[in-house]
Amino acid sequence: MVTAKVTVEDLFNDLKGYIDVEILAGERGLKRAIKEKFANRPGYIFVGYDKYFPVEAIQLLGNRDIGFLSSLNKKERVNAISRLLSFKPPALIISLGHKGLPELVKGCEESGVTLLRSKAPSWKVCEVIQSYLEDRLADSVSFHGDLVSVYGVGLLITGESGIGKSELALDLVERGHRLVADDVVIVKRKKEMLFGEELEKEDVLRHNIEIRGVGILNVAVLYGIKGIRIDKRVEMQMELVKWQKGKDYTRTGLETEEVDILGVIIPKVKIPIIPGKNIATIVEVVAMDYLCKGVGFYFGEIYESELVRKLRKRSRKYFLVEEDEE
Repeated sequence: MVTAKVTVEDLFNDLKGYIDVEILAGERGLKRAIKEKFANRPGYIFVGYDKYFPVEAIQLLGNRDIGFLSSLNKKERVNAISRLLSFKPPALIISLGHKGLPELVKGCEESGVTLLRSKAPSWKVCEVIQSYLEDRLADSVSFHGDLVSVYGVGLLITGESGIGKSELALDLVERGHRLVADDVVIVKRKKEMLFGEELEKEDVLRHNIEIRGVGILNVAVLYGIKGIRIDKRVEMQMELVKWQKGKDYTRTGLETEEVDILGVIIPKVKIPIIPGKNIATIVEVVAMDYLCKGVGFYFGEIYESELVRKLRKRSRKYFLVEEDEE
């Protein structure tokens, strides 16, 4: 498992693509790390209550915060700002384009805490920062395999090297499904869900697929936007395994297997590979079966229930025949 590191400088540079943001003071603090996945409102600190204060979170100053500080006399304002800065938060950000109070600018410059400002409203600044940090600070793990969206179901295809994962992914794309990642899949946990994406971030390196004996192909070029996705929720793991004579594989679907990835449990299926087997069709059926289970249709259980009912009915019929002595 890998936990990423995000600095104030990373946040500042990446926020520019979503909201306007500028530096008012404290450039010395740009290399400081951000460890919390949200923006905190520090109002209680200004009145002296510091219990449970998230010192490693970005501190957001909106209308009420700036309004409260402006209502204080200079000595009280300096004390309130000093109290906040004494915790050495990673950075402060002012919303709605408020002017930086002279005491706040001076305090941030002296303490080395970066002071940012955005014209965006507080709710948007908070939403953008939280969404960004939840993605960048998410726990992650890498898998050797492919991630494909099949009928909207994110299937993580794994298996030993050379078993045919990339060829299967290409076959699925040919059938109209969408490739997310080939070879190395980065899986991140966001809240209680798993999301997968490619290791490569540059557009020119994305959605390449390696086919042994052919070479590297770019799925986006060959199939267009309909054949790719940037990321996808991982809902099931499918492991391709070599068929072994005498080994028992599930035949009814009543035996279910699950896998724990970063603390999130998802279903797992093992597909034995033998020559002539149409794996792409099986993958499509597995995805459709997953969707059916989502609305309450468990075919294995339905079949078992109906079979037991018919056997009981038949045994009752034989019992009545044996009772007939005429």
